[in-house]
Amino acid sequence: MKQADAAYIAEISPRTGQRIEAGTHQPNRGRMQDQRTVPDPLADVWEDELEPMLRRDPRLKPMTLYEYLQDKYPGQYPQVLRTLQRRVRTWKALHGPSPEVMFELRHEPGYKGSPILQNSRASRLPLPVNRLSI
Repeated sequence: MKQADAAYIAEISPRTGQRIEAGTHQPNRGRMQDQRTVPDPLADVWEDELEPMLRRDPRLKPMTLYEYLQDKYPGQYPQVLRTLQRRVRTWKALHGPSPEVMFELRHEPGYKGSPILQNSRASRLPLPVNRLSI
């Protein structure tokens, strides 16, 4: 059996089959890593200071927390705004208040009254007729 036929049966590309046979195939290339590659820059202050602040007032914005860090620890956390934004977004999704849900109310013209009157018992009763004398 040719390598191209075997690759077709295995539902992989012929080039991948060549890499597997040569021993150079990297099956996990491009996959997200399970562990952190960089130490957590907020490890010292997240659980002790920032998370309790969010529990007290869940409406706090990441920029407010960032400014708090800059005031309390000048120069210690210079580039953590994006990390803080991700952390606050995740925290609010897991522990924050549930968002308000609004449903759109749409009233189609002529829809509300016509089916009700056609199928109701009242539609079988004769309607009073006003006769105007001329």
